[in-house]
Amino acid sequence: MAYLWLLAGFALFMALIWSVYALNRLALERYGSEPFSLPNAALMLVANLLLFSALAGGGLAAGGGDPAAWVKLGLAAALALWMLVMIARRTRLWIGLYAVVLLSVGAVAILPSLVFVYLARAGDGMPPR
Repeated sequence: MAYLWLLAGFALFMALIWSVYALNRLALERYGSEPFSLPNAALMLVANLLLFSALAGGGLAAGGGDPAAWVKLGLAAALALWMLVMIARRTRLWIGLYAVVLLSVGAVAILPSLVFVYLARAGDGMPPR
């Protein structure tokens, strides 16, 4: 049974990675901008790490929690909101919401995937899109 959960989790992960590239192609064709570009993913990696470090170790536990955790959470929210505005201005609000939510939680996995694709395209002599 554990193998089925592992397989389902991997299938969900691969579907999310596929959606990143599908949405990048769609947005590049329609709006001329990629919501999951390398700079966007790198900046959202900071928000991702702030979010996870604020949630790790019970920093937001009952009784107010650690003030540093609340500051980290606020900074992560401010970065995410700024990125939402930037992406939504270039594409659409719904694309921006999806990109920011996915990057807020999964930038650690999406950024290396984007780097590998850009490096693979550079080896073929094709410019990165």
